[in-house]
Amino acid sequence: MKDKSRRNKSDFPPGAFVPLYEFLPDLAERETRKVVLLQETYGLPADLYFLMESYCAGKDCDCRKVMINVISDKTSKILGTVGFGWESEEFYIEWMGDEELGRQATGTYLELGGTQTEHSNKCLELVNNSLRDPHYIDLLKKHYKSFKKLL
Repeated sequence: MKDKSRRNKSDFPPGAFVPLYEFLPDLAERETRKVVLLQETYGLPADLYFLMESYCAGKDCDCRKVMINVISDKTSKILGTVGFGWESEEFYIEWMGDEELGRQATGTYLELGGTQTEHSNKCLELVNNSLRDPHYIDLLKKHYKSFKKLL
């Protein structure tokens, strides 16, 4: 059975980052990264954390990045939003037309347009640790392509 969008794609302004589950809920349910911390780690309390992905809804945008909201299972709150651009610094400098912004869009960073809390830097560490797994990076790229095909 194919995933069905929960909302119409035209509900989102171009360039808005939209949670994967809005367009591909079945895929998001199966493949969202979950991290279990059995004890305090990275300064985060023991909990189950969901790394909820959002992608750009701009049909003509090829930013090749993801926004990851780190969500606590105990509180259901976003503790921090981490951006991750998986292409080279050169790609983002050319794509953005700005050297400083291009450098900032490469790798992981706290997302200016996202939710940030006193736990944000700890969430950045958690995401960085997850990104040490090349299979997770491949999964994010696959989700990006699947998301973009729907636009």
